[in-house]
Amino acid sequence: MAKEKFDATDFLSSLFHYAHDFNFNHIIFEANRYKVSVNLVRKSATYGNAEVFYVSADTKEFAPVMSSVNGAIEISELEGKQQATVKTTNLERGDQVFQFRLHEFGNGKYSLDLSI
Repeated sequence: MAKEKFDATDFLSSLFHYAHDFNFNHIIFEANRYKVSVNLVRKSATYGNAEVFYVSADTKEFAPVMSSVNGAIEISELEGKQQATVKTTNLERGDQVFQFRLHEFGNGKYSLDLSI
């Protein structure tokens, strides 16, 4: 049975909406060759610190989402900016701006931290 791929626009709209509503300021994508996990992290004196698991998926199913995020990062790097923007048409604000930091751990393990 073929598994459905994630719709990048719908997923990112949902993710950014949830993170915004619950005051999370970091979205962390942890990836290896087999799966991608998404965690939300809040570092705040006002709302307290928290970390929540959001979703885990096969890398092939999650490819459209990562492609959308990576495309935004590549454009911002070409423009020499420190912030990237993803179009999220399902949100009222339309765009989501974030800063990014990529960590490589070797053996195909990566962590992408989006600060929103």
